[in-house]
Amino acid sequence: MMMNTMDMPQTVSVHDRHSGRQANNVLADHLADAVRPWFEDWSDADIRNAIEALREPGRREAAADYLGLELIPAA
Repeated sequence: MMMNTMDMPQTVSVHDRHSGRQANNVLADHLADAVRPWFEDWSDADIRNAIEALREPGRREAAADYLGLELIPAA
């Protein structure tokens, strides 16, 4: 039986364009948890909101751009 790739969780690698930090093979649904520690020194509400927006597929790309993150689909 052939597995539908749409049923599989999306995995991405995330790179911080400013600090050089990276996390590889992160489930897209867990991006916020993966990058939150990178921004722990920032108390700005817009940054906190952008981190939470990473959880929503429709807002993920704009949130990543705002935070200076590059999302790369993992193979």
